[in-house]
Amino acid sequence: MDLGKLKYYIAARKQEYRTLMLTLVDAADEDTLSSQGLSELRKKRIVRLTEEAQKQGMLLTYEDLNALLLSSVSTLKRDINSLKREGYVVSLRRRRNGQ
Repeated sequence: MDLGKLKYYIAARKQEYRTLMLTLVDAADEDTLSSQGLSELRKKRIVRLTEEAQKQGMLLTYEDLNALLLSSVSTLKRDINSLKREGYVVSLRRRRNGQ
């Protein structure tokens, strides 16, 4: 497995899980952090993780991003709203409880 990549198990259906290969840390992340700050790094990771999941036929939830990025759901929602205003498409799966 490549450095910075991880296997992430995601619920596909009831009692069924799929494995996603996601890039949590990228070579350019350090430059983004030092030049643009933590918020921009988190946004970059949100876009990367959601795009990688979608290419593998799955959508992440806010809870998935929370577990992967160790950020609160409210922070993630603000970041995703900001990304959408900037023109990014961030596709997420809604949980059954209506989130």
